[in-house]
Amino acid sequence: MFVLGVLVALGSAVAFAALGLVTLFGGARSTREQVIPGFLPDQPGGAERLFTLGAVWLPVIVVAIFGVYAAVRIVEMVIQATA
Repeated sequence: MFVLGVLVALGSAVAFAALGLVTLFGGARSTREQVIPGFLPDQPGGAERLFTLGAVWLPVIVVAIFGVYAAVRIVEMVIQATA
């Protein structure tokens, strides 16, 4: 039963890390394919561009950090439990 718990914990760690990395990939893709091309017809000012990129990237970075942090903490928990 202990081994099964360790495997489930490691699987969830991989899932959290993957979620963080996929979030970064999605943020980069949406910036490249939608946000930046959207600037061309509207011609917004510098502050508006900065605010738009911040509004896109701040949540992306927060989700990525929490995903990777959760994965690291789960792996630490498994290491402590097996030691």
